[in-house]
Amino acid sequence: MELFRRVRSQGFTTKEFRRVCVVALVLLAVIVVSGASVRLTGSGLGCDDWPNCNDDTFVDVSSKHAAIEQVNRLFTFLVGFGVVLAAIAAWYRRPRRRDLLWLAGVMLVGVPAQGLVGAVVVWTDLHPATVQLHFVLSMVLVWAAVLLLVRSGEVDGSVTGRRARPSSVVPRVRTRVRLLAVWTGLAVIAGTVVTGTGPHAGDAKGDSGVACSAGAARRFFGEECDVNGDALVWVTRAHGTIVWVTVLIALSLMWKLRRLPHDREVLNAPLSGWLLIAIAQGAIGYVQYASRLPVGLVAAHVAGATALVACTAWLWAVTTRPAD
Repeated sequence: MELFRRVRSQGFTTKEFRRVCVVALVLLAVIVVSGASVRLTGSGLGCDDWPNCNDDTFVDVSSKHAAIEQVNRLFTFLVGFGVVLAAIAAWYRRPRRRDLLWLAGVMLVGVPAQGLVGAVVVWTDLHPATVQLHFVLSMVLVWAAVLLLVRSGEVDGSVTGRRARPSSVVPRVRTRVRLLAVWTGLAVIAGTVVTGTGPHAGDAKGDSGVACSAGAARRFFGEECDVNGDALVWVTRAHGTIVWVTVLIALSLMWKLRRLPHDREVLNAPLSGWLLIAIAQGAIGYVQYASRLPVGLVAAHVAGATALVACTAWLWAVTTRPAD
């Protein structure tokens, strides 16, 4: 109670607010990997109803698949707590800033929206398009959390946050960062198409040859739930091509920065992180494909995709600064 009274009267300090932002970001990133684990273990329909696990109980851990799905659902409440705390901290932060409130609001709306999308995923028997939407929305929330964290450490220029944020780099560099962000997004979306075409559909019945109409999880590019090998090859090649174009854009950005010391200093940390993660992602991607997509490597690839989106958001965030 003492803490509550102190927050109401004095607000959150910048340091306290940043700590809350870190917690929210970590939770949003962890649930992406936990959600991928549900799919990779074939537990996507361990609970075949929503919000109840099944017709009989709200919580069911009577089987391995049900327990895995149930833990992921319950973890959502912890993520929701972190996001609500971030929204409260943004409101009570002093000075109060509109940009921080807006980003916290996106997260606050996004988490229950994820719950609704999760319900649709279950009701559609893990249709790959709905699972794809589930992942993309997670990336939007991670993006918002990174922007919130980066901006929480900025000096308060415009107290209300109403004035436009000027660029911190030259226009051509900022444009290249925007281009890199677009292609990174395309690479991530293409990766979800590969996953929706491949063997990890999320349902234990998905590899048994059961017709989709019988309740097994669907895949892209096929009437039956079995993997369409030809389609998987082509969507993987398309994904790889998009990734290589994205890496070339990142390298061209580095080339532009060679004679711009100020811009290089601004972008050095996030761009270095982006390139390191992209190299690791490429290595994991080729190895997992050559070894027929073992679940451990696929989970690492999902974690890497989340980290790459976070680094891209970091790059985006540092190209602007608070208004004077």
